[in-house]
Amino acid sequence: MRDQVIRATASGWEGVEPAGYAPDAPGTGVARHTIVGNRKSDPSEPGPRMELRYFEVQPGAASRLEKHEHEHYVIVRSGVGYAVIGETATEIGPNDVIYVGPLELHQFVNRGKEPFGFYCFVDACRDFSQAPTPTDLERLEASPAGAVAKPHAVPPARSPAV
Repeated sequence: MRDQVIRATASGWEGVEPAGYAPDAPGTGVARHTIVGNRKSDPSEPGPRMELRYFEVQPGAASRLEKHEHEHYVIVRSGVGYAVIGETATEIGPNDVIYVGPLELHQFVNRGKEPFGFYCFVDACRDFSQAPTPTDLERLEASPAGAVAKPHAVPPARSPAV
């Protein structure tokens, strides 16, 4: 495990390199900083049971539209955005807390002219993201959230080779 205190710097956190949100698709406008923990395949693996990540979404960009079996919590640090959850899009800003339940289609969209940053807490041992189904996309596009969502902003995640 890394240090118990991870100091903030002007560009992130000491010892934390931002990773491409989608390494196979550069230029998505989204950077992910894994501050504490890492993904585990088994809970008995050493290290924290939770993972804390920070995402920074550039103006005009959005996180991946996805769903997964695990829940997660998001706390907005800076900027303004939309939380697209299911068929609802809600304006969000600094210090707002968002809960995303299991298998809820979701996405975070920058709606401002400055970077939009948020913390995301998840279990370290968790499933992988699922791309929306054609039915999910049809429902989204027919809903009020369809005017805000960016279904193809980031390519779907690739599951690890089995």
